[in-house]
Amino acid sequence: MNKKLSSVLLLFVLSVTDAYLLAHPNLIGKLGILIYKHSYIQTFPRALGTVLLVVAFSILISEALFRFVDKKKAAIGYIALLLISAFWLVYVYSMFSSFAYRITGKSFIYGAHLLPVILTGLFGRYFVKLQLRPVLNSNPVGIVETKNDVS
Repeated sequence: MNKKLSSVLLLFVLSVTDAYLLAHPNLIGKLGILIYKHSYIQTFPRALGTVLLVVAFSILISEALFRFVDKKKAAIGYIALLLISAFWLVYVYSMFSSFAYRITGKSFIYGAHLLPVILTGLFGRYFVKLQLRPVLNSNPVGIVETKNDVS
């Protein structure tokens, strides 16, 4: 199986799993979703659309950095994205450690944690992929520069 296809398949399976978990809180979690108007995760199709949109947008940003930005600036971009997604994971962990969110159901809690984990893994993979990419030289292979003395 192609590496790229297996990576996309893994991201898709994780995204569907995350959407399923987010769309199935317990009764208290459902009330919280209604009260706080989190309509983007109210049903499975909406949660799936939301998660897939976030993952697809993250892939587009990562691919753009990898293809169109020089290595040093892309590395800084990936580090920033890694820090943002790691901070988001810490924020979700601390938020769901409080009593009000702890009683929303295990599946909902795991789903809330899974999206930042997916993004951290995605940005980390692109960062490693960038580090393994060889630096392109301005001098193409096989061309030897010579000095021509014109007197």
